[in-house]
Amino acid sequence: MSVASWSVVAYICLTSAAICYPTAASSSPPPRVRVDSGELSGGVEHTLISGRPLYAFLGVPYASPPVYENRFKEPQPVKPWMGVWNATIAGGDCLGLDSTFSVVGREDCLYLNVYTPKLPQEGQISGDLMNVVVFIHGGVFQFGSGIGYSPHYLLDSEDFVYVSINYRLGPLGFASTGDDLLPGNNGLKDQVAALKWVQRNIATFGGNNDSVTITGMSAGGASVHYHALSPMSEGLFNRGIAESGSAFCGWALTENTIQKTKELAELLGCSTYYSKDIVECLRSRPALAIADSLKNFLVWKYNPLTPFGPTVETGETERFLTDLPENLPIQNVPLLFSFTEDEGLIPGAEFISDEETLVDMESNWNEILPFILDYNNTISDESLRSEIAQKIKTFYFGNNTVSVNTKNEVIKMLTDRLYQEPVARAARHSASINKSPVYFYEFSYRGKYSFADIYSKSGSSQGMGVSHGDDTMYVIKTGYGDPHDNVEDAKLIPVMVNMWLSFAKTGVPDVGSSAVWSPVSKNPSDPLKLIKITQNQTFEQQEYSNPGNHSFWSTLPLTEYHAT
Repeated sequence: MSVASWSVVAYICLTSAAICYPTAASSSPPPRVRVDSGELSGGVEHTLISGRPLYAFLGVPYASPPVYENRFKEPQPVKPWMGVWNATIAGGDCLGLDSTFSVVGREDCLYLNVYTPKLPQEGQISGDLMNVVVFIHGGVFQFGSGIGYSPHYLLDSEDFVYVSINYRLGPLGFASTGDDLLPGNNGLKDQVAALKWVQRNIATFGGNNDSVTITGMSAGGASVHYHALSPMSEGLFNRGIAESGSAFCGWALTENTIQKTKELAELLGCSTYYSKDIVECLRSRPALAIADSLKNFLVWKYNPLTPFGPTVETGETERFLTDLPENLPIQNVPLLFSFTEDEGLIPGAEFISDEETLVDMESNWNEILPFILDYNNTISDESLRSEIAQKIKTFYFGNNTVSVNTKNEVIKMLTDRLYQEPVARAARHSASINKSPVYFYEFSYRGKYSFADIYSKSGSSQGMGVSHGDDTMYVIKTGYGDPHDNVEDAKLIPVMVNMWLSFAKTGVPDVGSSAVWSPVSKNPSDPLKLIKITQNQTFEQQEYSNPGNHSFWSTLPLTEYHAT
């Protein structure tokens, strides 16, 4: 339906019940579209550099609220609504526990946001459709929301349709009883439901469902990799961009989920003998109490990062993850992986800006390191626990202690183990089994803002390095930086945007420089070929023979390095 056909009567829908009521007429007609569940009334926003108008449809339901009898179920279809849905209000975060140990969000949260620079006129949907970018937020599968990442750089001049999504988090999204009653991975299945919604509805917004690129950072990047490996996601996208995360990251695959789900039930006074009792009882408990119970699974500060997250499923129902990621075939789609130079500043900025924390790390190294580096449940021989911790300490610190004088070593250790080694390993593995090309870049530019500023005790991470998440803010508008307000930083925005959008159009990234961007070799033993984005904003092709100190980590008796 065209914008011009807007009537003088508008309606507002209560998001939890899909009941619509009339409201005052607007002096200027809002954009209106029809999706498969009903009609939407959106708003208009403007990009941050050129002020280009965008039609924005926020808080659009893609599945029924996962509450009451739908809690712990795979996403259920949206019930059609009467009237016009008010799509000017974001759906909010899914319920989770954030890094300050605060419960945030709400259980009714399965909404997505759509931005488009132009809408088809009535009857012209089959015309010249635009490429689509879908963004999956991070937050170690425990917190975050789609509305925190908007396309106010990405769509400043290019014609694309942008979608950001919410998905269930923590125990509500990833608890599992290991059988068909609760097989697990509902948060990832939510993402699948959102991608199916895009396939059915994106043409209404001018988008081409045959040209969908899924993107994400951190847990969002790991999710992109998971979708490339999952049979449930086959045919739902055409390209993938995984920033600073992969399914090979220790924090991206949760072990002992069945036992943790039983412990969760016990904490909330539930019987745990039968799966049916666990699920029925947990459905009767307050959602806030379930989210808050995550604190009981954190051993040291906010560690381990992902007590409840993606897990290998068993049972007879359709499964998102049927085996360890290393053992699965991959969809034949172009992929773009990346990491930043000093990824470990998340969570390391908090550690190194607090002397007491460093003292605690040194004093209790053998006990807390398996949780900080997320290998507690993958030690192949428990008798080697202390030996492994000491090998890691010797490799990164030599004979030095953990202190303010070895802050760089702390960050390097976190960078290698949590991000660079597993992301590089995923890219090399993907290239070896994928017919389509796999590309890689390293982001080494430190601007005025950094994601690490939020985690630093001083409120500033200047001088610490280039943090996890820092590249994202030059493509997507985030809540932790405004690079468009700094002259030097602003120069990098159109280059990063062009890299993303050229890849989303063609499957080949372009940074507009003379550097030749070669794909990752199909031989996983070859050096990792990548483009390095430098502090001088140059783009240099490099080869890393041992990214993330892989040769060290692969010698340790941890099951993730010896998967079969």
